[in-house]
Amino acid sequence: MFVTNVQRQEERKGAPANGRALDLLGKMDRNERAYDETIAYALSLASAWSYADPQTLHDVMNSLGFENRCYAVTLSNDAVSVRTSASLLQHVDGSAAILCFRGTERANLINRLTDASVEPDRLRAWEAVQGGLYRSRMPMTRYIACRLKRAMKGQSIVDQKSELVSVDAPARSDATGEPLKSGLKALYLTGHGLGGALAALAAAMIFQDKEHESIRDVVRGVYTYGQPRIGNEIFARKRKDTYEHLLFRHIHAGDSVPMFPPPSFGRFDHFGHELRSSAAGWVFSEQPVRRTSTALFRSTVDVLAWVKQQLPLVRRLQLPFSSDDHAPHRYVSVSQRSLRLRRSELV
Repeated sequence: MFVTNVQRQEERKGAPANGRALDLLGKMDRNERAYDETIAYALSLASAWSYADPQTLHDVMNSLGFENRCYAVTLSNDAVSVRTSASLLQHVDGSAAILCFRGTERANLINRLTDASVEPDRLRAWEAVQGGLYRSRMPMTRYIACRLKRAMKGQSIVDQKSELVSVDAPARSDATGEPLKSGLKALYLTGHGLGGALAALAAAMIFQDKEHESIRDVVRGVYTYGQPRIGNEIFARKRKDTYEHLLFRHIHAGDSVPMFPPPSFGRFDHFGHELRSSAAGWVFSEQPVRRTSTALFRSTVDVLAWVKQQLPLVRRLQLPFSSDDHAPHRYVSVSQRSLRLRRSELV
């Protein structure tokens, strides 16, 4: 297990300051749980940069005007095929926070095993979710939930010293030495791929577990990018009565991950709003993404897609889906285009 705090540092500039024109904090404060292109773009960046170290993620979000403190936790247990990382970014005034889960790392075999572990585990009663996801829920249920409760009270999520502290330890003085202006009012959950699935599962736990009841009112949105199906049809149906209206699933072109798992692994259903990439950016889709027929077929087409990228003569060949469309930067590009077009419409 690895836990780190990233404190606010004025001398760190991150990306160019023109990103501050996003008015991200203002959008978060004013948003009443509706879809927003500015927030979608910012969260696509957070999801993409969650694959980097916490300091880099902290700096990237600072460059957008979301000056933050970052608390990051990584839990690893090879015996049960779990390696999960989550970052909680709290705005320096305390009013807003972003909970971001890291997705599958290409070179990480443990994450790949987690993706493949789709044997259902019981959540409660007849509800079931992917076993790999269920075993990866710890960052939310203990470490992150503890920090969210601090944020709700208007306390800093980081400590004076970057050291491992007990999950149940009381919050010490704010890392900057300044009192927070506000308690948490707006919380957004996000992630790419497996991280998106964990974000959706974390939201499910917030809305069903009584111990997280105080956090429910501040959840403004769950934005996922290339998220696979996470639960059976009963799990999906019950989410419709809780937070389905807050879940916005983005799917880029022929991304194969949202089509997984195939029917042979059991009946898993998507829920929430689905958005597809287009020349006009993100557009809402009435029909949920189709399901891949078998895991073997998906793997075969993924290999062909990789070969197609290496050989210019066959790049025009159309394939039903591809793992290349799953790359985080492709989701950032569509989100950026969607925001740019939206701004031009307003002007």
